[in-house]
Amino acid sequence: MADDVPATKKLSHDPAVEGFSHHADDIASDREPYGPPGLRGLAANPFVVLCAACSTLGGLLFGYDQGVVSVILVMNQFLTAFPRIDEGNPGSGFAKGLLTAMIELGALIGAFNQGWIADKISRRYSILVAVAIFTLGSVLQTAAYGYPMLTVARLIGGVGIGMLSMVAPLYISEISMSSYSHTCDINTYSSLLY
Repeated sequence: MADDVPATKKLSHDPAVEGFSHHADDIASDREPYGPPGLRGLAANPFVVLCAACSTLGGLLFGYDQGVVSVILVMNQFLTAFPRIDEGNPGSGFAKGLLTAMIELGALIGAFNQGWIADKISRRYSILVAVAIFTLGSVLQTAAYGYPMLTVARLIGGVGIGMLSMVAPLYISEISMSSYSHTCDINTYSSLLY
């Protein structure tokens, strides 16, 4: 018989909440259904899907940058412009490794510093700052005329990538309902592996 009584009525007999039982009725009646969990629930809220898709693009930047540099390092035009990396020169292996690793070092620096930045200026604006830093690094990489400038530009781009890699999943999990925030976060991490 006690199982037939709704949860709100059970609370009214609890001496710990005596006088507050009317709040249980308000809470139960004010809830809005958000739709089913999982992928079907994502379709119910297109704003979250759009924000998650845009934030997930931050993870794609990391894989894209690494993939592009591996192709560029063997192009004849690039080796002519940056002879320090050419196989015939002494120390070219170290120069290639340093150039490639600068993005990871920058990502480490960016990810470690993004926490306080996101708390200070909000998650959304910290994503914009990270995109601006990555864009600056990309422009400097494109305009680089020497090996030192290219190396520093990759470090700057890496800072932006690290910031995005840290704050994008955080932002997605905060704007989406808990029933499907894991689905959005999995998409972000899978784009990092892509």
